[in-house]
Formats: sequence, structure tokens, C-alpha cells
Amino acid sequence: MTFGEKLLTLRKQSGLSQEQLAEKLSVSRQAVSRWENEGILPDCGNLLELSRLFGVSTDYLLNDGYQSDGDLPAVRSTRERLEAERERQGVLLLLAGLHAVFLLLAMGAWTAWQSSFPVVLCAAASLGDILFVEAYLRGGCVPAGEVPGLRRRYYRLGVWFFAWFPAGWLWQWALRCWPRPVNGLTAAAASAAVCLAVCCGVWWLLRPRE
Repeated sequence: MTFGEKLLTLRKQSGLSQEQLAEKLSVSRQAVSRWENEGILPDCGNLLELSRLFGVSTDYLLNDGYQSDGDLPAVRSTRERLEAERERQGVLLLLAGLHAVFLLLAMGAWTAWQSSFPVVLCAAASLGDILFVEAYLRGGCVPAGEVPGLRRRYYRLGVWFFAWFPAGWLWQWALRCWPRPVNGLTAAAASAAVCLAVCCGVWWLLRPRE
């Protein structure tokens, strides 16, 4: 789009007539008409005022190759970087969710069969999930400067998904060594307290540091 076409589009989008725009800029209606129809560029002062009035950059107004401010190199680069970062965060969130599924399966298997084998199997799958995350972060798919932050976010989020079952399972084993019987409510409360302590500890240790 040329400067005149952009000016015409912006003026109509703003609901302004040529006379109204000319009044805002303290120029004649004929000047606005020449800008739109003859491709004549306004002086620097009027160009800056048009930029302010319509909320666009002067680069957009003057460059025929830009269809919006989003086409500006700096804006496009920032937008692409943010989109890529959101995509990477989505991948890590999905992997954390898969980790939670593995541990839910482990809990169900332990409840149903009281067998360590399915628990070990699901724990191995969870470990594989963590190793995959590390490979993803180290494999060049993520800019080196973003790796520490993404890793921290993954583990800070993931610990709330996958810490509660291992902590509870280990706590149940520990209770078997306790010399006195413990009722179910007390055992559940103690297990929840252990899990909460682990999660809060990891959350605090992996907090962002300035």
C-alpha cells in the first residue's frame, strides 16, 4: 500500500472526513486530498502528527512494503520470539501433564494390586519424561539464554504434579516401620504434609533470582 492508500484507509477507519482531518492538522482540505490521491508526502511535522493521530509509526506510513506496524522488523522479530517462547512453554506444560498421568497410573496400580512393579514401571516412564525434557532443552531447539528459565518453570510447575505420589508412597513405607499403629486419617494428613513440604521447598529453591 502507498502512503496515500494508507492515509485514506486510516482516515475512514477513524470516521473522519477530509475536512475534519485537515482541521485537526491545521491544513487545507486540498492538502489532504493531494496526500491521498496524488501521492504527495506531507512535511515532517504533519507526518509526525498523522502518526500520533492514528496510532501508527512513521515507518509504516512511509514504507509501501509494510501492511501494518506488525511488519516492522523489530516488531516482527519480537512477535516471532514471543510466539516461539509460548510454543516451548506449551511443550513443557504438556510434558509435565504426561508426567502427572504416569504417576496417576502408578497410584491406581498400587491401590489395585499393592505391587511395586507397576509403580516402578510408571516411575521409569516419569524418569524418561524428565530425560526427554532435558534433551529437548539441551538439543538446540531452545536458545541457550532461555534454557535456565524454562527448566526452572518446568520443575517448579511439575513438582506439584508428580511429587505427591512418590512422597506419599515412601511415607506409607516409612509408616510400616513405625512401632505403633497409625489410623488412615493421620497417615493421609502426614503424607499430604510431607508432599506439601517437598513442593514448597522445590518452589522456593527454584525461585527466579535477580
